Amino acid sequence: MPRGSKILGQPINEEKWVEAKKRAAEEGQADNYAFIMDIYKKMSHLGEFKEEYVAERRKKKQKLPDWREKKWDTKQRQLKTTPVKKSLKLMLAHGRELDEFRCGICGALLFKGFHLEKSMIEVKCRRCGAFLISKVLAQVFE
Repeated sequence: MPRGSKILGQPINEEKWVEAKKRAAEEGQADNYAFIMDIYKKMSHLGEFKEEYVAERRKKKQKLPDWREKKWDTKQRQLKTTPVKKSLKLMLAHGRELDEFRCGICGALLFKGFHLEKSMIEVKCRRCGAFLISKVLAQVFE
């Protein structure tokens, strides 16, 4: 049994720990604590072994080391957060509001940005399936 009362912020499940030790013994790794802990984490779906992360890796056909290198912060045991671009931070800090581009049929917010009235935009609404074209782009095709 590991020291302490929690692993990755979750209480230790003794039944799963015993099962992990059995599996490690079958592999000839009965005394390898790291191997047992890895099996336990996989069984408990803790950290990078949560179902949502496993599903994402399967969908992208990624192996755990590749996924972990790109997306997982080992120190904080959570997904890496994507930093906001410096220029966007500066614009938001100066109080400029982002323009919204909404679906003309259902009113769903499609995205936000700057100078959208000047932009050439083609987008399909996820909610109603309508194909939307900005006014600037529509004038080009007329």
